[in-house]
Amino acid sequence: MLSTFIPPPALITEPKHNPMTKLYPAIIYGGRLFILLQLFIIQGVNAQCPYNVPPGTTVFDTTINTPAGINTLQIKVPQIDPFTGMITCLRVCISITGVVDSVSVENNSASPQTADVYYIRSDQMSGPGLSSPLSNSINHHYGPYALGSTNGVLGSGPDFRAISRDTLLNAVQVCQTVNRLDSLSQFYGHDSITYLYNITAFTNVTCTGGNYNSMVATSAIVRFRFEFCTCPGYVLPLRVYQFGVTKPAENRAKLSWSGFDDPGTDYYYVAEVSRDGRQFHTAGRVNKNQPGNDTYQYYYTTRQDERGAMYFRIKQVYGNGFSRFSEIKQVVLKNSENPKFFVTPNPSNGIVGIKFDNNGGGKMKLEIFNIQGQQAVNRDIEITGSSYYQLPVISKGMYWVRITDLSSQLSAVSQLIIK
Repeated sequence: MLSTFIPPPALITEPKHNPMTKLYPAIIYGGRLFILLQLFIIQGVNAQCPYNVPPGTTVFDTTINTPAGINTLQIKVPQIDPFTGMITCLRVCISITGVVDSVSVENNSASPQTADVYYIRSDQMSGPGLSSPLSNSINHHYGPYALGSTNGVLGSGPDFRAISRDTLLNAVQVCQTVNRLDSLSQFYGHDSITYLYNITAFTNVTCTGGNYNSMVATSAIVRFRFEFCTCPGYVLPLRVYQFGVTKPAENRAKLSWSGFDDPGTDYYYVAEVSRDGRQFHTAGRVNKNQPGNDTYQYYYTTRQDERGAMYFRIKQVYGNGFSRFSEIKQVVLKNSENPKFFVTPNPSNGIVGIKFDNNGGGKMKLEIFNIQGQQAVNRDIEITGSSYYQLPVISKGMYWVRITDLSSQLSAVSQLIIK
């Protein structure tokens, strides 16, 4: 029979000779250990920055002892404020020291036995940016041990063998470099990103007689290091000027700006909206124009649950995820209503148009279905104010016309008869 125990909790420590490390807060909740890493900024690690600006490095670094009974650790790494710097690469490393505190096997049989003890351990970390988990495994053999017949005294005598404080993994390091732009973009922000670290350690004992006791105690010291290649935030300029917000309709905001477009730089714009001027979310994306065209527009239509002061800003996002923000503009809007339109003439001999009444302009989806539910028409149309749109010619029968505002996702339906 195999029984396993884990030693008492160890304090969070790190080597005193390393000036980079400090004591980090750790919280155990729901059987998991949460580690929050702190931030250091140093200079001197190679990174390519525009305009020959000297690169820098942002490092998150800690070393911890695994507590008793905790096999899953959540490592929370703070995101980098996009105003302070631009990320060009990330190197993630784990350094594992695995210690077998004690392994023992004892014969419970009246006849001698031979025992082999196999210590099996696997470490694995997964999380944002890693193309595959960082992992390391070991399978170590102890024995064979010749065990005498049982003497009736636990933990001593010729029927008992034990090994203590055996370091099998001595700072074994596993690393991975992240340089994909789409992966690096998730490290910008004002929150944190989470990595999951799993430790699996156990023993497998084979004994010729099969009647034995076995115990194992194991611990680990793991160092986590996240090293970001950075460039100063002022390197890439904010290419947004003359940003303004107008109200072409009571429920609609028009965002317009110019961009000082740079054909040699990869970036795009994101229109963001907020109800309180603090928490913003994405309204839509606008790609960079072709050279020579530096003016932009984006229309925002409220939903049925939105009214009052609305706040807007433009975020410029570079190809590596680095972003900068325009100033914030405010406009007061009303709730959106379902699109109001009527089909004329109806019934019709084939030539039919749609007249829009309450629309402030924008993109609509036009769908026409027959009475069997089959779709006869599906197209996006652009509407300017209270305009008229002529439908394509369709065969005789009864139809349902549905118009959906692509900004508010509100829709309306009307019946159509073709004679």
